[in-house]
Amino acid sequence: MSSSLRTFYSWIGPVVVFLSVPQCQATILGDAIVSGKPLSLNRCLAAAASDINLNAVSTVCHEDIQRFYCRRVRDVASKRYTERFVSGFVAGGDKDPELVFRPFHRATIAYVILAHQFPENVKRLVSRLFVPLGTIFAVHIDEKNPSMFNELSIWVVEEGLDYAVQIFSELNIVRGGPNMLHAELLGIRRLLNHTIPWDFCILLSEQDYPLRGNAVLAEYLWVHRGTSFVSVDEGECERDVSYQCGDRVVSLSGGVQYPKIPGMRYASGSQWFAITYQLAAVIGTHLSNSSTIVGTILHDLITVKQPDESFFQAVVLNSEFCSRYSDYTLHWTDKDSMREVRSLTSEYNIMSPGVLIFPRDVAKVSEVRDKSLWAFFARKFDNSLQSTQLKDSLDKLSKQNSRKVWTRVQKHQVPALWRLTQVLASSFADVVSVDRLQRNVDGLFHVQTLQLQLGHGRTTLLLREKLAMPSRSSSLLALRIGCDWNKTDLVFDGDVSAVASSSSGLYSCPSLWAIVHWQMSKKPVSEDLLLVWIDPGGTPMQHAPIKISEHSVLVWHRYTATQPLSPGEWTLEVQSMEQGILARRTFFVYREPSQIPWHKVKEFFDVLPS
Repeated sequence: MSSSLRTFYSWIGPVVVFLSVPQCQATILGDAIVSGKPLSLNRCLAAAASDINLNAVSTVCHEDIQRFYCRRVRDVASKRYTERFVSGFVAGGDKDPELVFRPFHRATIAYVILAHQFPENVKRLVSRLFVPLGTIFAVHIDEKNPSMFNELSIWVVEEGLDYAVQIFSELNIVRGGPNMLHAELLGIRRLLNHTIPWDFCILLSEQDYPLRGNAVLAEYLWVHRGTSFVSVDEGECERDVSYQCGDRVVSLSGGVQYPKIPGMRYASGSQWFAITYQLAAVIGTHLSNSSTIVGTILHDLITVKQPDESFFQAVVLNSEFCSRYSDYTLHWTDKDSMREVRSLTSEYNIMSPGVLIFPRDVAKVSEVRDKSLWAFFARKFDNSLQSTQLKDSLDKLSKQNSRKVWTRVQKHQVPALWRLTQVLASSFADVVSVDRLQRNVDGLFHVQTLQLQLGHGRTTLLLREKLAMPSRSSSLLALRIGCDWNKTDLVFDGDVSAVASSSSGLYSCPSLWAIVHWQMSKKPVSEDLLLVWIDPGGTPMQHAPIKISEHSVLVWHRYTATQPLSPGEWTLEVQSMEQGILARRTFFVYREPSQIPWHKVKEFFDVLPS
């Protein structure tokens, strides 16, 4: 097809028309779907013009749309739609319950940004999200706006960002057709070929803006390593055959739903996603091969309307990634402002949120920041002064909460410090003072980070807890153990991972706690689990029931069995009646700090550059 036939998306004012086939009227395609016996290609081509209202599209497209229509008619009886689809992968499999202690990091993020009318929005969004060597971008500009493409291409070079930001413009996009998805996939492929390695790819539009600091998002994604974020409403998937011509999308189904591939799992959902490098690599590798799962799904969906809201959902459900995704996206949309949007020539309506502005929406957005810690982006913003002012207020809050706040800690609160310092720094080190890094209130995940002044304040040492995490993607994200859990600040006030055996005395752990980080879910979840505390001799000392729901992102439990604890290596298990042991980690109990083995100190803690 010539470039003049390329389509474009306008996701503010879509131009999507259903004028080609009168609805609910007998058609060649409808008869083929009902009977399963399509006409031959030649007979279909001879009759297609009477089936399709060719006045709805440019004359340039007349021949192509008829061939497209008849290929869809013929495909009804093809093996693709008559033989059962077999994905070839086996869901589930054995999972190692043994948790691995990992240094706390931040994910490297690749962004695909779709834009068509607001160059200043793109500049601000990229500048706000940019972290040297921590982020890269592929920005697609609607082919309909060459001046915007030129402006941003020059800006990227002038700002010295061309090593991290690719501006490209290859498709004319109309909402409802396939080119929105094609633009996303082109962006992913560009990012896969980038020299900077990355962990997650996030899809944004020029009308999105971050709610929190970059570091908070990067840490959130790192804790969810191996987990993609894709909104999945399984079974929901409209199958209206559509065709793009220029700036129009026309319906060819006549009110009849095109057949699904037997055995294929279908879903729809928000187009916004955050996917892992591994999932992106599978998509990029197999996209052009129609014999693969990814290629089969793409070939099927690009001929029906809005494939950008069903492609990633289908890939997740029909691949090995079906157990490695969260049905939450990272976007918040003001559903109260949703309204029906249509063009003058369209019978296809979409629901679109209103523009967020200052000061009207400040309270609403602030509540999201405070209560919805899964939400990292809000939409939508335009280039108005009021919308810009709201972005200013968001930046101010994010910057304010991202400042590091240190709290002075008494050395007796963390009695293991002497041993940690001896192993990780010097046996002759003298700890003069200790400060603990407070949790950024914009984030949910935090590990104990201590700043030690050694030798009369001349040397600074930073010690950080390693996080016990599954080796593969799991609903259980992390399991922490420590003393004196502060339910207000959500931090341990005492030792972590290596704890004193007694609840009182010179070396003490007044209260011992387990903290479980769990993955959120949109679907209702109700699961009864057990925390089993096992002493060094292998004897279970306490079986503690905990309840997991779809909102259980942070669950804490206090150990209440016999004390003092027997010194040595203890084990904490998370058990399920149906699945057995879900997770297992160790922690060390000491009478005196000198009893903590060197290898345990190095397993549980990290030394950071000061």
